[in-house]
Amino acid sequence: MQTGDNSSDKKRPRRFNQFRSVPDTLIRTRRRFKESFVDLLSVDERRKDEVRRDIHIGSTPKMTYHFLLSISVLIAGFGLLTNSPAVVIGAMLVSPLMTPIFGISLGLVQGNFKLLRRAAVAEFGGVALAIAVAVLLGLLPFAQEVTPEMLTRTSPTLLDLLVATLAGMAGGLAMIDERISPVLPGIAMATALTPPLAVSGLCVAFGAYDGAWGAFLLFFANFLAILAVAACLFILAGFVTREEMGTGRQVVKRFAGPAVGLIMVTILLTHALIGIISERRTTAAIRAVVKNELASERGTSINNLLYDRKADKVDVLASVTTPQVISPQKIKQMQNKLDKALGTRTNLIMRCEITKDVSATGSASGVVGQDLDGEFVTTDVHPKVRRLQLAEQVLREILENYPNLYLDNLDLVDLAHEPVLVASVQTSRTLLPTEVARFEAAIRHRLGDDEVRLLVRCDDLVDVTSKGRILYGQAHFGKLAPGEKEVQHKVEESVRAQVMRINHMFAPNVDAQKKEDKWHVRAEVVGPRVLEPREIQAIEQKVSEAIQKPVSLHAWCRVELVVTGHKMVCVEDFTRELVNQKDKPSKLPTH
Repeated sequence: MQTGDNSSDKKRPRRFNQFRSVPDTLIRTRRRFKESFVDLLSVDERRKDEVRRDIHIGSTPKMTYHFLLSISVLIAGFGLLTNSPAVVIGAMLVSPLMTPIFGISLGLVQGNFKLLRRAAVAEFGGVALAIAVAVLLGLLPFAQEVTPEMLTRTSPTLLDLLVATLAGMAGGLAMIDERISPVLPGIAMATALTPPLAVSGLCVAFGAYDGAWGAFLLFFANFLAILAVAACLFILAGFVTREEMGTGRQVVKRFAGPAVGLIMVTILLTHALIGIISERRTTAAIRAVVKNELASERGTSINNLLYDRKADKVDVLASVTTPQVISPQKIKQMQNKLDKALGTRTNLIMRCEITKDVSATGSASGVVGQDLDGEFVTTDVHPKVRRLQLAEQVLREILENYPNLYLDNLDLVDLAHEPVLVASVQTSRTLLPTEVARFEAAIRHRLGDDEVRLLVRCDDLVDVTSKGRILYGQAHFGKLAPGEKEVQHKVEESVRAQVMRINHMFAPNVDAQKKEDKWHVRAEVVGPRVLEPREIQAIEQKVSEAIQKPVSLHAWCRVELVVTGHKMVCVEDFTRELVNQKDKPSKLPTH
């Protein structure tokens, strides 16, 4: 019993120590973090002297400084005009504008007005030079196009100020601590001092003064953010003594101007950010309404949305890809819903880019804008779109086996309050009801819906070559053996001649093709009546005797003629005579 009691007593302190170890871990973690932070800002005197010397050298406006800055602006300008982010990044690496900002910051902290004056001349003289060089570049004849790289720098927001603050903090640390100095080029890219100045100068050259102001505001925000953060780092890292800083009133007096400027820039950028958020909300609301309404239109997706808010209305331009033009009634319906969503009157214009989405399978899917996962095809489609896609797939599969039948369009309409599939088919003949019934049955089977109705709208399809109307495709495009071309021509002319021997009968188009040892002829015959079978047999016999080969004739008879006061002719001959008369040169009157 005693042994067991002792063992349990030994376990209790261990458990208790486990609970006590939790706050001890927090304390150790806090102590390590504090030591790491202090170590990060601990700079020995040798490094301080090197940093001060580098800042003094980099803040001196020498010829090399101005030359390097001009090169940086030109590189940035060409990158902006060609919309090349890589070239713009290269300009950031070359830019020497960051070091004078550190010089201004150190001069303000130390009260070193000589350094402050020198760095300010280098910085703001460089700003003036950069804008001037960019203006000259913008006046050249090839610099006339506005690019997205330029537009992104004309509308700064509070987010740009936050980025500049973080970049200034990293830049200051990299300047004072030689252990992280190798990351300074990356920090230079993040601060982006030269590109906004280049955009500002280009905008001045283009006459876009609002854009020039926006780009300069972006630079000024970066400048003030880096200035403020660098001043804090110099103080915390011990670059300035209490005596150098002076009294609190003197510090406030020195930093009053930059502080007021930073507050004003923050207010302006916050207002701009609120405006951008409002614009994005409006765009999202417009996109939601248009996307929801277009969900029932097959193969239709939004490419781009633009809007312009005016005093009494909002103009909306929606660019969409669609297999057919959106009806005005549908656009009016969307416009009414936009009125409710935006709380104001809207004017919706849809720019329709006609496209066709055809897949190899019978599945229904929709093509949408690519998402962050890289997907652009979805099976979650509107029931109407699914019905149309499957029905179109069925019709295309069936019509592949029908010569001279082409599906042009398929739509779902309400006829007598009943949904009906309307298929527009290009064909050289009118389809039979039994054929339409077969198509309808196949669609019902694929959709699993016995209530589906199909209406086929036949569009007359006439194919014509220089030889005439195509009755047999092989007669126009097929390759014949040597000597058969002459026989084909003889067959066609013989049939035409035999038809025209019959009173008031014409054969404007005749095609002959050879199959095995027999010539098959199809003739378009027009006249006041239809030929009888005995007349067809007589023509076959006479043509066969002429070429010493069996002939089979199919006559497509049309009862139509152009009758004048003098004669009866077929429409083709009458039209040909009119064309020939127009082609004859007119006779000029002679005196």
